Amino acid sequence: MNKKAQVSIFVYFMIGILCFVLGMALAPSLTQVSHESYISMNCSNSTISNQDKANCYQIDTFPPFYIGIIFGLGGIILTRVVT
Repeated sequence: MNKKAQVSIFVYFMIGILCFVLGMALAPSLTQVSHESYISMNCSNSTISNQDKANCYQIDTFPPFYIGIIFGLGGIILTRVVT
């Protein structure tokens, strides 16, 4: 293996770990902001309009989706190291 390949393996590995750490660091703050938005929009009220219900569903699904994307990117980069 030449030196360029050894360096690129290390770089991909470090970027993958960085994505994982970034996802772990953003998870608490994203869920807190989501919870505060859920409360401020009064999403527990059953008489809100359909548009507000759609916004409430979006608020509920945003943090796991966003964190999943970050973990997925980290996984893609980490598997780049293997191939």
